Amino acid sequence: MRIRTNVWIEDEQGRVLYGLGRQRILEAIRDYGSIKAAAESLGMSYRGLWGRLRHSERRLGLALTDSRPGGGSGGGTKLTAAATRLLDRYEATVRQVYAVSDEAYRRNLEEIFRVRERKRRKRT
Repeated sequence: MRIRTNVWIEDEQGRVLYGLGRQRILEAIRDYGSIKAAAESLGMSYRGLWGRLRHSERRLGLALTDSRPGGGSGGGTKLTAAATRLLDRYEATVRQVYAVSDEAYRRNLEEIFRVRERKRRKRT
């Protein structure tokens, strides 16, 4: 057994600014170099991905992508330095939160669930 944790960032009104979904969008744009290809890889529509991206940019006050028109003839979309920094720091934060939550589980709950599991096995 293990503990699971989700990490997202909210503003003062409780509106989500950034989380795993936006992280995956930026990773896909970085990996594919195209909003269209990123959307396809995530099973999203172009418009849906683009809307989420613009929404995040407005809420964060950061430009996250730099697009050049041209499609297959040299265009594409790259992440800005701010987006790359956000990707890296969010991932580092998530790893740290997981490490802390794993340790808290080990210290506080693991023995309780181990006892529960032993009792369950005895019954079968």
